[in-house]
Amino acid sequence: MSDANLVEIKEKITAQHGGDERQLDVIFSDSPRLIVEAPAGYGKTTTMISRIAYLFASGQIPNPKRILGLTFSVNAALKVKREVAGKLPSLLGLQNSPVSIGEKVTITNYHGFCKGILKKYGYLIADALRKDVNLFRAVGDSDIENQTNLKTTLTPAELQSLKAVETDVKEARVPDAQTIHAYNDIVIKKLLPLDYITHNAIILFVLEIFTNYTEVKKFYQSYYPLIVVDEFQDTNCIAWKLLESVISEQTQLLFLGDSLQRIYGFIGALPDIMSKVVDEYGMTKVELSKNYRFQNNPDMLKLDKNIRANAASCFTPTIAADDVAKLPAFWGTTQQDEAEQVVAKVQDLLAEENVKIAILFRNRSKNAEIVEAELARNGIQYFYGMFTDEDSDYVEFHNKCQEMFIRRFGKSKAINKKALAAFSDSVRTAYAASTGKTVDSLLKLLDALVEKVSIDYADLVPEDKYTLLLDIFENRQLKQAMEYVDSRVILSTVHGAKGLEWDYVIVCDVEQWAFTFICRDCPSKSTQGSARCRLPQNIPTQMVEPLLDDLCVFYVALTRAKKQVFISASGERYNARGRQFTGGKICCFALVNGVRLINAAPNKSGD
Repeated sequence: MSDANLVEIKEKITAQHGGDERQLDVIFSDSPRLIVEAPAGYGKTTTMISRIAYLFASGQIPNPKRILGLTFSVNAALKVKREVAGKLPSLLGLQNSPVSIGEKVTITNYHGFCKGILKKYGYLIADALRKDVNLFRAVGDSDIENQTNLKTTLTPAELQSLKAVETDVKEARVPDAQTIHAYNDIVIKKLLPLDYITHNAIILFVLEIFTNYTEVKKFYQSYYPLIVVDEFQDTNCIAWKLLESVISEQTQLLFLGDSLQRIYGFIGALPDIMSKVVDEYGMTKVELSKNYRFQNNPDMLKLDKNIRANAASCFTPTIAADDVAKLPAFWGTTQQDEAEQVVAKVQDLLAEENVKIAILFRNRSKNAEIVEAELARNGIQYFYGMFTDEDSDYVEFHNKCQEMFIRRFGKSKAINKKALAAFSDSVRTAYAASTGKTVDSLLKLLDALVEKVSIDYADLVPEDKYTLLLDIFENRQLKQAMEYVDSRVILSTVHGAKGLEWDYVIVCDVEQWAFTFICRDCPSKSTQGSARCRLPQNIPTQMVEPLLDDLCVFYVALTRAKKQVFISASGERYNARGRQFTGGKICCFALVNGVRLINAAPNKSGD
């Protein structure tokens, strides 16, 4: 590309980013390895695409090499892939069609990347992997006990070996080469013949191939001169081991993530990975600084900024009085009182045309049931999304969908609107005798997903549609379709809502002992005379890390709102055994430096 064309592209990119200096620092950086702190709403995807465009234009991605982009779900990968195909050509010029760009950029998730490798090289470790890996049913190691045909084919020692590796991964310990080989050997000899594969094996097979066949590893290292990773903060230990395997000394890196949205530590996300890789890989760190989502809402803008400041300073930020954020809150003397105020607010908000509202909880609780009952009493239709990844109904439904989907589409992959509707109907028929709100909600999610794929993703080739749906069923991601359901009111856990957005969000149960679980270690736990719990001036060392982990959950909840967030709490709570407690307090997270609560109840005033 000529110098004149490069100058033109730089001017086009600069204009598109409106002079956002931090974004432009990322895009035009001379550093080959960048890690970008990119909170929700800060223009992460646009910045990433412009960086890729600039690297292409400046000749830093030589033909016929490709870019590898990794996300955590095929759904997210498809969204990014579409934006890349839609925006890159306009930045680079007409000679770069979306098709040619698509040929240069591979965007997938970790399992999708590994499946692509196994299709080519899986036969090196198992003849059974000459078969299309997408025709195997994927299961979690701990789910095998619930599959009679699998449990009986494994010895107790073999089953324990598989579960031990799963535990290692969840606790962020990378299995050594010998352990990986032993694990893979069990899957190859016992599960593949039954047309099953484990989630972890999909990655561990590739790690073994890279260990035993270095020429394969070197091929991928040279084939992808740039690796882009989104949501990097959620990377677990074997995904990181995979990444390290395809990074050579020459590989350019662009990692994007938000350290304050790391809420998956309990399933193996590596702690502090965004900090650790800076030194380990000589990366330049850039923090995006402008929040575009809340640019017209000063208090939400301040709330986002001030919560982040508390996280960065271990709860000791200096915030001027004019910069304090106002956070609307409901306080009930009882949980019923809290629920009535929350539902009254929902009714007010529903008067606004076409708005969607999410009511979020840290976990299932008595209060969630009371809010549900109050919604029903007031005739407000809502979608129930309070299930977790481990619920038996949730797991079984995904397993059933996966089995029926592979049986119907696995060999032909002839996916069209009519075939998908028939598939959805067949699943509904299979559950005709089932009762319970979880299954009912999952059927609604399946219908919403099928409609989304049939209409909005109609242009996808059948193979991409197949990969998208199979990935959702394999990884129990139907909850991500909550953004597609018709209901204007959604009930969900915070973890289930990650990655989704609604116009308004009400975060319930923001109370001591309910939203954070480390109150027993806190010197402030028994402070009398106030319904507000504040952090101690000197936070005990053992509290710091778990406090920050829980603050991440609070931050994720707050930032699911596009327009406004509210919180609610009450002086009453029930523990898991149904025991009642009174004298409750608002959780300390809602009272950190830089946040001031204001009454949100329609008939109340004052702070």
